[in-house]
Amino acid sequence: MIHKLANGPCTLEISAAIPSEGNFGPQVCFIGTDGTSVYVNDSPAKRGLERLSLDIDTVIGQTIRFSQVKKDGKTFTNLDRAGEGTAETPPPVAHLAVPAAPKAPVDLAALAVLYSECFSIAMATLGVKCEEAGVPYDAAALQSAAATLFIRACR
Repeated sequence: MIHKLANGPCTLEISAAIPSEGNFGPQVCFIGTDGTSVYVNDSPAKRGLERLSLDIDTVIGQTIRFSQVKKDGKTFTNLDRAGEGTAETPPPVAHLAVPAAPKAPVDLAALAVLYSECFSIAMATLGVKCEEAGVPYDAAALQSAAATLFIRACR
Protein backbone atom coordinates (compact mmCIF):
# COMPACT_ATOMS: atom_id res chain seq x y z
CA MET A 1 0.00 0.00 0.00
CA ILE A 2 1.29 3.47 -0.91
CA HIS A 3 0.72 6.22 1.62
CA LYS A 4 0.44 9.74 0.19
CA LEU A 5 1.80 12.33 2.60
CA ALA A 6 -0.79 14.83 1.35
CA ASN A 7 -3.31 12.68 3.25
CA GLY A 8 -1.43 13.06 6.54
CA PRO A 9 1.75 12.02 8.34
CA CYS A 10 2.98 8.44 8.42
CA THR A 11 5.37 6.60 10.72
CA LEU A 12 7.26 3.58 9.40
CA GLU A 13 9.87 1.19 10.67
CA ILE A 14 11.99 1.19 7.52
CA SER A 15 12.76 -2.16 5.91
CA ALA A 16 14.04 -0.74 2.60
CA ALA A 17 14.87 2.59 0.97
CA ILE A 18 15.03 2.34 -2.81
CA PRO A 19 16.03 5.19 -5.15
CA SER A 20 13.62 5.30 -8.09
CA GLU A 21 12.51 7.48 -10.99
CA GLY A 22 8.97 8.82 -10.69
CA ASN A 23 6.71 11.05 -12.73
CA PHE A 24 8.22 14.11 -11.03
CA GLY A 25 11.88 13.10 -11.17
CA PRO A 26 14.15 11.11 -8.85
CA GLN A 27 12.54 9.81 -5.68
CA VAL A 28 13.25 7.52 -2.77
CA CYS A 29 10.71 4.83 -1.94
CA PHE A 30 10.72 4.13 1.80
CA ILE A 31 9.11 0.77 2.59
CA GLY A 32 7.93 -0.07 6.10
CA THR A 33 7.98 -3.48 7.74
CA ASP A 34 4.18 -3.51 7.38
CA GLY A 35 4.46 -3.15 3.58
CA THR A 36 3.44 0.52 3.46
CA SER A 37 5.45 2.63 0.99
CA VAL A 38 6.09 6.36 1.07
CA TYR A 39 7.63 8.12 -1.93
CA VAL A 40 9.67 11.25 -1.20
CA ASN A 41 11.43 13.41 -3.80
CA ASP A 42 15.16 12.75 -3.84
CA SER A 43 16.39 16.14 -2.57
CA PRO A 44 14.11 16.40 0.49
CA ALA A 45 14.74 12.72 1.29
CA LYS A 46 18.51 13.18 1.25
CA ARG A 47 18.33 16.44 3.24
CA GLY A 48 16.02 14.86 5.82
CA LEU A 49 18.22 11.80 6.20
CA GLU A 50 21.35 13.94 6.43
CA ARG A 51 19.74 16.05 9.17
CA LEU A 52 19.14 12.80 11.09
CA SER A 53 22.74 11.67 10.43
CA LEU A 54 21.43 8.81 8.28
CA ASP A 55 21.64 7.76 4.64
CA ILE A 56 19.83 5.35 2.30
CA ASP A 57 21.62 2.37 3.88
CA THR A 58 21.64 3.33 7.57
CA VAL A 59 17.94 4.32 7.65
CA ILE A 60 16.97 0.64 7.42
CA GLY A 61 15.73 -0.53 10.82
CA GLN A 62 15.02 3.04 11.96
CA THR A 63 11.53 4.29 12.78
CA ILE A 64 10.89 7.46 10.80
CA ARG A 65 7.93 9.84 10.83
CA PHE A 66 7.17 11.40 7.44
CA SER A 67 5.07 14.55 7.23
CA GLN A 68 4.38 17.51 4.98
CA VAL A 69 4.12 21.17 5.91
CA LYS A 70 2.68 23.87 3.68
CA LYS A 71 4.22 27.32 3.98
CA ASP A 72 3.99 30.31 1.65
CA GLY A 73 2.30 28.20 -1.02
CA LYS A 74 5.10 25.59 -1.00
CA THR A 75 5.05 22.06 0.36
CA PHE A 76 7.95 20.80 2.47
CA THR A 77 8.55 17.16 3.42
CA ASN A 78 9.91 16.45 6.89
CA LEU A 79 11.61 13.29 8.14
CA ASP A 80 11.92 12.85 11.91
CA ARG A 81 12.88 10.00 14.20
CA ALA A 82 9.94 8.40 15.96
CA GLY A 83 10.01 6.70 19.36
CA GLU A 84 12.70 4.07 19.82
CA GLY A 85 11.70 0.59 18.68
CA THR A 86 8.08 1.43 17.85
CA ALA A 87 6.28 2.32 14.69
CA GLU A 88 4.03 4.69 16.60
CA THR A 89 4.55 8.42 16.59
CA PRO A 90 5.53 9.53 20.07
CA PRO A 91 2.76 11.47 21.81
CA PRO A 92 3.19 15.25 21.95
CA VAL A 93 4.70 16.58 25.14
CA ALA A 94 2.11 18.34 27.25
CA HIS A 95 3.11 21.90 27.94
CA LEU A 96 2.26 23.43 31.27
CA ALA A 97 0.28 26.64 31.18
CA VAL A 98 2.52 29.49 32.21
CA PRO A 99 0.78 32.59 33.51
CA ALA A 100 1.45 35.68 31.41
CA ALA A 101 3.81 38.19 32.91
CA PRO A 102 2.10 41.40 33.98
CA LYS A 103 2.49 44.11 31.36
CA ALA A 104 4.45 47.18 32.29
CA PRO A 105 2.55 50.44 32.08
CA VAL A 106 2.94 52.17 28.72
CA ASP A 107 4.84 55.45 28.75
CA LEU A 108 3.35 57.22 25.73
CA ALA A 109 5.83 60.08 25.88
CA ALA A 110 8.77 57.67 25.70
CA LEU A 111 7.12 55.78 22.82
CA ALA A 112 6.58 59.05 20.93
CA VAL A 113 10.24 59.94 21.33
CA LEU A 114 11.26 56.45 20.17
CA TYR A 115 8.99 56.64 17.10
CA SER A 116 10.37 60.09 16.27
CA GLU A 117 13.90 58.67 16.41
CA CYS A 118 12.87 55.74 14.20
CA PHE A 119 11.35 58.14 11.67
CA SER A 120 14.56 60.23 11.66
CA ILE A 121 16.62 57.10 11.04
CA ALA A 122 14.26 56.00 8.24
CA MET A 123 14.55 59.44 6.61
CA ALA A 124 18.34 59.43 7.01
CA THR A 125 18.73 55.98 5.47
CA LEU A 126 15.83 55.23 3.14
CA GLY A 127 15.18 58.85 2.14
CA VAL A 128 18.80 59.72 1.47
CA LYS A 129 19.52 56.44 -0.38
CA CYS A 130 16.43 56.85 -2.58
CA GLU A 131 17.37 60.44 -3.43
CA GLU A 132 20.96 59.41 -4.26
CA ALA A 133 19.69 56.65 -6.55
CA GLY A 134 16.98 58.80 -8.09
CA VAL A 135 14.28 56.45 -6.86
CA PRO A 136 11.01 58.15 -5.90
CA TYR A 137 9.63 57.56 -2.42
CA ASP A 138 6.66 58.90 -0.50
CA ALA A 139 5.48 59.39 3.06
CA ALA A 140 4.01 55.88 3.14
CA ALA A 141 7.42 54.34 2.40
CA LEU A 142 9.04 56.38 5.17
CA GLN A 143 6.22 55.55 7.58
CA SER A 144 6.56 51.85 6.79
CA ALA A 145 10.34 51.94 7.35
CA ALA A 146 9.89 53.87 10.62
CA ALA A 147 7.21 51.41 11.80
CA THR A 148 9.52 48.48 11.06
CA LEU A 149 12.30 50.06 13.11
CA PHE A 150 9.83 50.93 15.90
CA ILE A 151 8.51 47.36 16.11
CA ARG A 152 12.05 45.97 16.24
CA ALA A 153 13.01 48.46 18.95
CA CYS A 154 9.97 47.53 21.08
CA ARG A 155 10.66 43.79 21.09
